[in-house]
Amino acid sequence: MIEIAGLSKSFNQNVGRPSIWRRIAGRPVTRRVTALKELNLKIGEGEFFSLLGPNGAGKTTAIRILCTLLLPDAGVCRVAQHDVVKDARAVRRMIGVSIRGERSVNWKLTGRQNFEYFASLYGLPVDHARDAIKIIAEIVELADRLDDYVETYSMGMKQRLAIGVSLVHSPRVLLLDEPTIGLDPNGGGALRALLKTLVRGHGVTVLYTTHYMHEAEELSDRLAIINNGEKVIEGSPSQVRETLGDGRVVELQVARNDFDVRKALTDHPAVEELLSHDSSSTLDIYRVKTRDEMASVATLIADDRFSGADIKSINQVRPSLEDVFVSLTGSTITENGDVRTV
Repeated sequence: MIEIAGLSKSFNQNVGRPSIWRRIAGRPVTRRVTALKELNLKIGEGEFFSLLGPNGAGKTTAIRILCTLLLPDAGVCRVAQHDVVKDARAVRRMIGVSIRGERSVNWKLTGRQNFEYFASLYGLPVDHARDAIKIIAEIVELADRLDDYVETYSMGMKQRLAIGVSLVHSPRVLLLDEPTIGLDPNGGGALRALLKTLVRGHGVTVLYTTHYMHEAEELSDRLAIINNGEKVIEGSPSQVRETLGDGRVVELQVARNDFDVRKALTDHPAVEELLSHDSSSTLDIYRVKTRDEMASVATLIADDRFSGADIKSINQVRPSLEDVFVSLTGSTITENGDVRTV
């Protein structure tokens, strides 16, 4: 349904604060930034596919190229065998798009007016549009607020409306760019539940971008992790997790004191790499990838390197998508979508 082959895109980015002479001449100092580098993906019909990565990874650029808002520098993109450059109008007819959620709708119109506007863009007959709006408004739980102005909606309602208007013409492909940004946990959970209801069993192909690991885990049939414009791994969530191996991820909870647990772990011959370090007021929590499997926990506990540490618990745990991202890139993704070195 979606084919991406060798997709590349670069931009000129302004650097620093230009001198007054450059500002007058309109010649700012720029550098060339690669947003996508030879990205290859194949997404099947009816598949829910996630692009998972931090801010600046190239996720939104890929969506904008697929929905014909940007031209690629190189490579080919097809939606249902229609080239996004050569046959852009055909592509637009079969896709629904929500780029950064609430920004995809007009806040000065009512919910109904937004639906009617997008229905008219797709050339839906008035009677057909009226029926579609009624059905979709019920699905996205906005039927009782349809005639209220969007500026009075909560963030979650705006996000649901954005998805609703992208569905008004019954698209075969749905492109969603980080639709849960800015939502609280309850709102995000409700929106994910809505997406599962909308997509499962209806044959809609979804390309979904996110920097939230748990979203990709919960929603995706398959996913690709993307970083610095390049794909680093692709597969189902379970296939991606399994690349770290069974029984090789260990979590230690250690009481906070002056003992340098990080050094003891990184120096330990049984530890291949440190995956994460989180702290509470009383505990440091470390996740590591070990070189061996079944003997990993026993080997760590028995080592004299930890004689000064107050270990509260140590357990083998199932690898997470975050563990995989850290192992492949040496960094993790913060709640805001930024990259942080482990």
